[in-house]
Amino acid sequence: MISPADYVTSIVGSRLAVEVLMKLQYEFPLTPTPYCDVASSLGIEVDELLEMLNKLRLLHVLKRVGFYFNVRASGKNVALIAISTSNPEAASKHLMELLEVTHSYLRENDKFNLWVVGRHTSRDAIVEAARATAERYGDGRWAVLWSVRTYRLSVKYDLISGTSRAGPYSEIAQSPPSPEELGVPGELAAALRRLPLAQHPYRAIAVKFRLDEERVFDAARRLLAAGVLADPGAALDGHRIGFKYNVMVTVKAREDRYDELCREIMQGVPEATHIVLRRVEPPGAWSHLCYFMVHAVSMQLIDKIIDRLYRLDLVDDVLKLPSIRDLAPGLVR
Repeated sequence: MISPADYVTSIVGSRLAVEVLMKLQYEFPLTPTPYCDVASSLGIEVDELLEMLNKLRLLHVLKRVGFYFNVRASGKNVALIAISTSNPEAASKHLMELLEVTHSYLRENDKFNLWVVGRHTSRDAIVEAARATAERYGDGRWAVLWSVRTYRLSVKYDLISGTSRAGPYSEIAQSPPSPEELGVPGELAAALRRLPLAQHPYRAIAVKFRLDEERVFDAARRLLAAGVLADPGAALDGHRIGFKYNVMVTVKAREDRYDELCREIMQGVPEATHIVLRRVEPPGAWSHLCYFMVHAVSMQLIDKIIDRLYRLDLVDDVLKLPSIRDLAPGLVR
């Protein structure tokens, strides 16, 4: 099995591409010229770096460089929906017609096999979508797992270790203001999700909005500080570079001490790309309420990560739900 680092090296023709992607994931410069600064730190010309990134983008390894937009700042509700269905493709498609869906996976689990992340301005609409889909395409069993608190959200891939690993800006604000409350147009905040591959990326965005570069860069910093934006850096297509295994892990806490358990996982599992405390509706439909994701090039690596959970004091029980199939592979995330 070729390693992610060797694969990136082979398609670009330079080992430097690995260092570039690692820098842009884990040491993204919060400056007006991030690509120039990374190039300088690696002793190469910025044009060479941008050429690498454009090639990686065309090969669909690099999805984008930019910031994560905290959906809580938009006023939308987000939930993880679980359904038992014998027709997951049709059920997934139906949910996409009712909700804004960002992830839809067929997973290995005895109780629920379809797991979908959906958004809507109405919480009732999410519940009704789950109930109606379960009745139409399954045996009527469903659960909506609301996010009570997101402790970490950072989907990054360590090309050397072959596992996911969160970045340095992984914490998510729970009640961020809207961009407009900070005096920033919502369209500008959304544009910062994708920084152009240019020596002056903020200047390129500024031209579009008829602003100056300094104002756009200042807006990015303020939005990041306020929690509207998070997790800056490169977003990669992990599956394309060998991270073919992803597992949803749900954990039951001893004595219902879920906040402490999620914090223990934050400290003890840097490979967790999401850590979320959830509340289930209807009550009792799912009992393991601390949730996280982990990605790797092999299931053996994931099993070693999960084994470490049992060393944590507050872990009562662990359920491992491997992905069988991505039912929405073309969605932009």
